[in-house]
Amino acid sequence: MEDLYKTLTEALAAWVTAVTGAHVKAAEFRVPRSEGQLSVGTFVQGGAQAAADKLNASLCPQVREVRAKNGWLLFFLSDSWFDGLIRWAQGLDTRPSSSYVENRMAILARKGDAPCPESEDVRRALWAAYLAWRRGFWRAADERTVLTMTHALTGVERIALENRCGGAAAAIYKLKGEV
Repeated sequence: MEDLYKTLTEALAAWVTAVTGAHVKAAEFRVPRSEGQLSVGTFVQGGAQAAADKLNASLCPQVREVRAKNGWLLFFLSDSWFDGLIRWAQGLDTRPSSSYVENRMAILARKGDAPCPESEDVRRALWAAYLAWRRGFWRAADERTVLTMTHALTGVERIALENRCGGAAAAIYKLKGEV
């Protein structure tokens, strides 16, 4: 099975190097705790903000936005990248299980096959599920991230978001079932 993380970080390293002139290696990318999906500390002339501005002015299909924070570049992955992750996860075989996370995702998956909604919490949950699948185990923090992906909203807004989470939930369900 293709290693999406490796493919992504290699493409981003080549892009950052080409646009900023900084020599960035794929192994230098990290998963930030709170913002974005990937980060890299880079030393370029003009600093991280100048690098972020250059990168945002350049096209990269995997990235929606780059932000500078405390000398780091934070990468927010694009809608098309998350939609590709959902399609990729649909190809996984799953085993039956009865964990609460899987049951919750199975219920949300019934909402229909939809692209990843424009919600940072849902994207963070899908990303956490992929990283857990990649490393071969789930941490409690990963499960919390998945279970609370719609909790920032309440009432009708939360229901509307849950109605758009079918594709992401199905992907998370498959990723969880593989570990």
